[in-house]
Amino acid sequence: MDDATMYDEAKARIVALVTDGTADIYAAVDACPGWTVKDLVAHLAGGLGDFVARRFDGVESGEWGERNVRERRDRSLADHLVEWEANRVAAAPLFDSPTSGVLLAEIISHEHDIRTALNRPGARDEEAVRAASVRPLQELDRRMREAGSPALRIVVDGSERVVGDGEPAGTVTVSAFELLRTIGGRRSPGQVQSVDWDGDPTPWLDTFSLFGGRTSDLVE
Repeated sequence: MDDATMYDEAKARIVALVTDGTADIYAAVDACPGWTVKDLVAHLAGGLGDFVARRFDGVESGEWGERNVRERRDRSLADHLVEWEANRVAAAPLFDSPTSGVLLAEIISHEHDIRTALNRPGARDEEAVRAASVRPLQELDRRMREAGSPALRIVVDGSERVVGDGEPAGTVTVSAFELLRTIGGRRSPGQVQSVDWDGDPTPWLDTFSLFGGRTSDLVE
């Protein structure tokens, strides 16, 4: 499947989760401190619109996502869903650009944030989970090279990839789901160290989570 199809399928799963009549849309999202499920839907809707408009003020400071939520906090969930659909139509050209991988990683990561908040696990073996790791792995490779970190072999569901420069100095074996959650900052330092490492993981602990690690475990 292409990124656009996988994005749309994830979007449909999220909409089904938050509108099934039993979901607590005001449940706290532990993976996104300070946000509720409803806030996270607002972020997905508004963030996609920002990609279309190329409005990225606050990305470096972390204010970007907060602004998405703050500007929409007084709106209803239904309003968020209408906006998200309109922005998805406007975003169609982005799925034929390098931005496509960023959008897929964003929605798949947040789908599982919502699933954890609602205690509705699922969709972990989807092709989209593996595809959503592609862009984060590229960014991880870039950061490791810039930091001069030793190269690392990552074995994901039987497939190998080396990130960083040179011969790998270690190996980590992980599922696609766990890789996405770890790289995306959804794991504490202790959880990162407990992954199946061949050798001492210390050289990679500072770079393996792109958005910084959690201080407490996220149990999913």
